[in-house]
Amino acid sequence: MRRSLSQSPGRVFYGWWIVTIGCVQDAVKGGLFNTGFTLYFLPVLTELNLSRAATSLPFSLSRLEAALGAPLVGFLIDRFDVRVMLVVGTLLAGLGLILLSLTHSYLLFLLVFIGPLSFGFQAGFNQATLAAVNSWFRRKRGLAMAVVQTGQAIGGVVIFPLVALAVLNLGWRTAAVLSGLVVFMLLPLVLLIRRSPESMGLLPDGERPGSHEPDRAARGAAPAVGDAREFTTRQALRTPTFWLLAAFHGLRNVPYAGVTVHLVPLLIWKGLDEPAAAFYVGLTALATVVIRPLTGWLGDRQSKQAVGAIGVLLGAAGLIVLAYGDGAWWALALFAVLFSFGDAVNSVTWALVGDVFGRAHFATIRGWISMFQSFASMPAAVYTGWVYDRTQSYTQALIVFIVCYGVAAFVLWLIPQPTRPARLEVATSQALGVS
Repeated sequence: MRRSLSQSPGRVFYGWWIVTIGCVQDAVKGGLFNTGFTLYFLPVLTELNLSRAATSLPFSLSRLEAALGAPLVGFLIDRFDVRVMLVVGTLLAGLGLILLSLTHSYLLFLLVFIGPLSFGFQAGFNQATLAAVNSWFRRKRGLAMAVVQTGQAIGGVVIFPLVALAVLNLGWRTAAVLSGLVVFMLLPLVLLIRRSPESMGLLPDGERPGSHEPDRAARGAAPAVGDAREFTTRQALRTPTFWLLAAFHGLRNVPYAGVTVHLVPLLIWKGLDEPAAAFYVGLTALATVVIRPLTGWLGDRQSKQAVGAIGVLLGAAGLIVLAYGDGAWWALALFAVLFSFGDAVNSVTWALVGDVFGRAHFATIRGWISMFQSFASMPAAVYTGWVYDRTQSYTQALIVFIVCYGVAAFVLWLIPQPTRPARLEVATSQALGVS
């Protein structure tokens, strides 16, 4: 039965089902956690009588937790069945949301947020799913990862407004309980994910045994790499390419971390009320729904480095519009579209990691890059709140974020192709053959 569903002519390649499940996961994470929690910011601040810097602290500490745990989580994903981490992460994330609704002190809120809630979302969602997608795709890796991560934007369009209604009408505590129940509903889906195509007798991209990859050079695309020879984690850590990729992801994530946590307060600062601010948050997510798959498609056909660099520069342009615009509707709409580019190219650059380092150790290598990324972005939300507390303006913080985007584009442009290891230490077929 499994073979007939996966290999019969006309059947959908099973890898695209994994992409679809990953997209649903990211939609739930994006709508309830990544963008959804900006709606909790002001109610929690008011109820617990906190400053904006103090309210931002849980978001920054959750990045510290993600930084410390990312290499271990990546190793566990590479070492064991990916479904183990998916189930554990889903259970912890759902439980964390429910426990958050029961907190009545700042300390407990902090512990729950950086404990089961953040760890569950960081370990069991995007990191595990992208590792599976990296194994299932080679030629279409950029598009597949982009579709998965488009789920976050879809969550912003579809789920975020529902969270907004719940927070505004039922209170943030009830909204948190309902969100936890939604997360638990993902458990049957994650059990359908498989680690690699080889575990089902398939090949990446749905290729048939003995088939040859089309001539990518004729399409102007870079050759597919990372399959004939795989980098171990130790080998990857010894290359300049790894460290430049880590620097890029850290710099790119600083503006995203600083802006998204404060996005509703930022828009209120520009003169909007809360419902109007929520509309523009949704517009940013809607723009990403279109732009992320587009950048993934372009990345598979052109240079992923060029697509990524241009994307973060457009993100910087969006922040310039936000910082110096007068709050007119057209300026905020332009900000929403341009800023979404800076987030959308994230999928392309993670696909680049898979291109240059291979499939067998992707989750561990990505975990190490994520560690540096999280350390770099950890102070961003607190810094943004501190700037506003001190100046009653977000302009100074936005200027820093614009510079970060510019430097990130320069670093990505400089990344060289890594030198391949002299010999294949672990045969690819052995490393990728089991789920």
